[in-house]
Amino acid sequence: MTEKMYVMAEEIRSEMEHIPNCTVIFYVREGKYELVMITDRFLEVLHLKRDTFEDYFFSNLAVFFHPDDRISLESKLYEMLRAPGTLYPFRMRLNVNGEYRWFRGNMEAREADDGGKLIYVTTMDITEDHNRHARDKVRDILLAKVLDTTQTCMFWKDTERRFVGVNQAFLDFYGFPSEDVLIGKTDEDMGWHDDPEPFREDEMKVLRGESTYLVLGKCRVHGENREIFATKAPAYDGDTIIGLVGSFIDATETLSQQRKIEELSKELARSLEKEKQANADMSRFMSRLSHELRTPMNAVIGLSALGMEQETLEGAREYLENIRISGKYLLSIINEVLELNKAEAGDIKLNPVSANLRKLFKELHTIIDPLALKKGISVVMDESEIICEDMCFDNVRLKQILINLLNNAVKFTDRGGHVNLSLHQSLADGAIRNEFVVTDDGCGISEEFLPSIYKPFAQGSRTPSKYGSGTGLGLAITKTFTEMMGGDIRVESREGVGTSFFLTLDLPACCPAEKVETKKDPKPREILGGKKVLLAEDNVINQKVACGILGRVGVTADVAQDGAEAVSFFENAPAGTYSAVLMDIHMPRMDGFEASAKIRALDHPDAQRVPIIAMSADVFDESVTKARESGMTGYVTKPLDMEMLYEELAAQLGAAEKEI
Repeated sequence: MTEKMYVMAEEIRSEMEHIPNCTVIFYVREGKYELVMITDRFLEVLHLKRDTFEDYFFSNLAVFFHPDDRISLESKLYEMLRAPGTLYPFRMRLNVNGEYRWFRGNMEAREADDGGKLIYVTTMDITEDHNRHARDKVRDILLAKVLDTTQTCMFWKDTERRFVGVNQAFLDFYGFPSEDVLIGKTDEDMGWHDDPEPFREDEMKVLRGESTYLVLGKCRVHGENREIFATKAPAYDGDTIIGLVGSFIDATETLSQQRKIEELSKELARSLEKEKQANADMSRFMSRLSHELRTPMNAVIGLSALGMEQETLEGAREYLENIRISGKYLLSIINEVLELNKAEAGDIKLNPVSANLRKLFKELHTIIDPLALKKGISVVMDESEIICEDMCFDNVRLKQILINLLNNAVKFTDRGGHVNLSLHQSLADGAIRNEFVVTDDGCGISEEFLPSIYKPFAQGSRTPSKYGSGTGLGLAITKTFTEMMGGDIRVESREGVGTSFFLTLDLPACCPAEKVETKKDPKPREILGGKKVLLAEDNVINQKVACGILGRVGVTADVAQDGAEAVSFFENAPAGTYSAVLMDIHMPRMDGFEASAKIRALDHPDAQRVPIIAMSADVFDESVTKARESGMTGYVTKPLDMEMLYEELAAQLGAAEKEI
């Protein structure tokens, strides 16, 4: 204490301790440091007490400063003590109550009267600013990645209709090496359209403040006319239009197939007039497909249009996330339709997972709200009685049940009406009883039709021009899935008053889905790090997606453009080069089945043991069986699910290593 009094009077130190800054003063002589003064504000920020700070600080230097910052700090102190009077800025992390937080400030050394030196340090906590900057940087990187990985062609133009920028899908569509080819040019300059006038008029409308949505047009690509659906919206700076943003999809094959299907349907109707029952069955199947797909597809299309109208990146991000949710649901329905024969045979198995009810409600809003908004109907989803939100259930099936009920409620409710979804929970034999209630004040169901409401293809006598046509499959599917989940569904309705459906499910509670994810065994990622695989994929976008997914866990890949090239790569690679082969099934020149069989037949040390994993959107049992017969050892479906690919690849590598 005597030395401290020597370098600073007690009354001065006491007064300085109360200044509202984060300041600390040290005295150093012959390499020994001693605390002279620290302000109350700094102690408060550090969550430390004055009477224990000095002992704590000097006995915990190893953890007080972040390990990555200590070398830099020691270097600055060395320079500062050799050059008193020089101000040294710093940026470092300090341990505050067990958590490292970012601090920025200045420090300066001054000569003391006795030959020692005083070190003055003034700082402030900048953790929130640092984290915000990091988040903004990640956001910009992710947005750029989204734009360049989406398969939708996107572009930006100024008020003179000249190109300002495009994404990678746009460049791939036209075969341009870079956007420099078209920046500053118009569509007319590029010579894409036999008749450019409709495109010019469309864009002039947008530059006057209108938005155009899925406009069908034709453009010439490599000498071939392609049909596209284009959507465009004005881009604003405040209230001023500064250009337009647009996107388009190539619909050539889709429209061609649609026309062929329409022509084939007419031909079948003419040639199979006597087979009315078979034709009726086909019609019911197509209607069922339409019923299952229309709701999420409507959400995707509607959200895309709304997202294009957003003036900020953050606003557009929410729509992108909701499009992703609806898209994933749409994919799950497509997979189910492809296995319709299994569903009708009762072979579909439930897949209970840890899921969150509040998240489920949010996803229901995403899909149903665009339909209700279009009809001018109020939709309220009451979550107030949710006691346990983390449950174990088949998320896809339950979502499909509730969407069927909500979709019907919106469909059969007039403009200005109301639709409500509520959930009441109670204990029931060790599980939690969940009673979902979907209520509307629509047209209601006649008493005569109520007993037949769950029969396949059964429909009440409603006016199609007012409420639209349907298949009568939705409630049949709902009833089937409800019973598969061990639940019960009942209905109360009065014609002209409204309808209420009561869905009861007893479900087990579980830990939150986020916690389940953190408890996953990290072993797959540890196994995959540093491995090299051979990727056989003819689609450029799919190549980028697969390589990006593999790269996240440290897996590198040689990319073959087709099956023949994959066989050549493998045959000429030294033993041990590839840990696995990822093989697309449908490729030009040589498909994945033939390529796998040829690899297995090679006189190569790895030909028999290397795992060959099929990657395909083809999920029919015949293809899976054919893949195994051709020598493939695994099968993952597209679109690729990252974690499923990691787990399958890790399992295959583990099995191969055991054989060795």
